[in-house]
Amino acid sequence: MRWGEIYLVNFAKKYNSEFGKIRPAVVLQNDVANRNIDKVDFKGITVAPLTTRLFDSSVRVRVSVRDLLLHESDICVNEVCTLDISRFDLTKCLTKLTEDESQYVKEYLRRHLSL
Repeated sequence: MRWGEIYLVNFAKKYNSEFGKIRPAVVLQNDVANRNIDKVDFKGITVAPLTTRLFDSSVRVRVSVRDLLLHESDICVNEVCTLDISRFDLTKCLTKLTEDESQYVKEYLRRHLSL
């Protein structure tokens, strides 16, 4: 698993305004942490969920259909969360962000987190 890869993640039951159900999510955790996840007790992975409810926003990045990603989707950069590795289907990577998509995600994350 690497930064910018998209996997199916079980966000479980929706709670108020939180995302729920099984949906794609993009890995935002750095690759050093990803490579060493088997060596630590807390096996959390930081992600941003994707949605097929599309609209233009300064906190969303559009991802086109490709590879195993079946629907055009928006990455919800303002919904970053960390979930246990057991919630991830790591058997297949749906796709990977393009260079342009990666740059937009990084820019929107910086803006959203005031970095």
